[in-house]
Amino acid sequence: MESCRLQEYGSKISSGMMKILYLQYTNPSGYPPLEHSSKILADTGWKVIFLGTRARGAGNLEFPEHPRIKVFRWRFVEGGLLQKAHYLAFGIWCLLFAVIWRPDCVYASDPLICPIALTIKKITGVKIVYHEHDSPNSY
Repeated sequence: MESCRLQEYGSKISSGMMKILYLQYTNPSGYPPLEHSSKILADTGWKVIFLGTRARGAGNLEFPEHPRIKVFRWRFVEGGLLQKAHYLAFGIWCLLFAVIWRPDCVYASDPLICPIALTIKKITGVKIVYHEHDSPNSY
């Protein structure tokens, strides 16, 4: 059974059909590790989509264009009740996007996206990768 799964993934990788969905509740373009890892995957045939938001101070940052990488961002919303509704709507959008697009993997890259990523995993069964690229200064 496991070898069948490995063969399936091997053929998907070689045919360029693997898909990864990066989720971040801020502007993903502000984080070079995301840019580099997505470019490595795209250059090896993966289809890459980012779902994120704009961010104060990083709202105008953009990834360099790549034919296999697409970035979709919602507008930035200041803290408060409207921001809580924005977060909830963003989470529902991410879930619907994952259900429809059916990625092979979801990359969760900040603590705020974890509840959304776990909900996606529970509903779709997709594999989740969590990598927090900003650690607190006390570590």
